[in-house]
Amino acid sequence: MSDLGMAVACRRCGREVANQADFEMFERMHYVCFHYEFEHQADADVTCGLGGCPSAAAETHRDQLVAVIRELAVDWQVGTPANWGNTDLGDYLSAVAEHLERGVGEFGLGDGRPWSSWQQMADALRRAAAVQF
Repeated sequence: MSDLGMAVACRRCGREVANQADFEMFERMHYVCFHYEFEHQADADVTCGLGGCPSAAAETHRDQLVAVIRELAVDWQVGTPANWGNTDLGDYLSAVAEHLERGVGEFGLGDGRPWSSWQQMADALRRAAAVQF
């Protein structure tokens, strides 16, 4: 429903738009419709490489998360990493939780594109290593 209490429809697919927070920014379309109309230059069944691409395979994001975890583990192979802001496990996990609670928009995406939960977790793990909350 719009501010006037009226349902609004996506100009690309014609379906009702439930989340209208970025409706005007996405030229009166769902994010997915906007993405496929203007941003997605690849086959619709293949990821275009842009963050938040609805066609991105979950396996790709899972593999990226695994790679981040392995990178973070390498940091600890020779002892406490000097470049980490949170070197205590409890502080690190608290920072991960804080990042996830604050959400992605707080950390600079702000363009309305959704991240998969795999991407959110990878980002939280990276940021918590470097930043103290």
